[in-house]
Amino acid sequence: KWTQGLEFKVKDARKEPVEYLWFVGDYASYDPAVQQMTRKVAGIFEKMGLNYGILYESEKNAGNDVRRIGEEGLFEMLVEDNMAAFGKADFKEIVTTDPHSFNTLKNEYPEFGSSYAVHHYTGLLCKLLDEGKLKFSKKLSHYKVTYHDPCYIGRYNGETEAPRKLLRALGVEFQDM
Repeated sequence: KWTQGLEFKVKDARKEPVEYLWFVGDYASYDPAVQQMTRKVAGIFEKMGLNYGILYESEKNAGNDVRRIGEEGLFEMLVEDNMAAFGKADFKEIVTTDPHSFNTLKNEYPEFGSSYAVHHYTGLLCKLLDEGKLKFSKKLSHYKVTYHDPCYIGRYNGETEAPRKLLRALGVEFQDM
């Protein structure tokens, strides 16, 4: 439902081939405050011409939190459901905006047979910036910002440079905490 009201149609990766499957995640899909950011990211992907799609109602929770509290059976059911949905979609790589989904899809799904490259969207945007496919037309040089690394991106997956590189490319005055 978060796609309703967008000025464009987000591709359904189950119905047409895409390069990137956007695994949106539960908070980004259901929390009204986070839905606003999800729509903004979709707008960025669209403006860039990124070839992406989503699974719509076929996407289930990635299972990070249920596994952490010991619900291994439920986790395995979620993995099976998501892997079945992946099998019905036509894509090359996975991108997600959710740090928990990123960690789980990248590090835990492979033990169940998943062999997809998984990117946090900041890493993908940084890669596209390096390739010259992402350019910022407006610099935000009058802003001073700091950035807090989400645990599942920085501490557990060692990705600390991509978000900072994007901030610097935006022209902000960046200050680590």
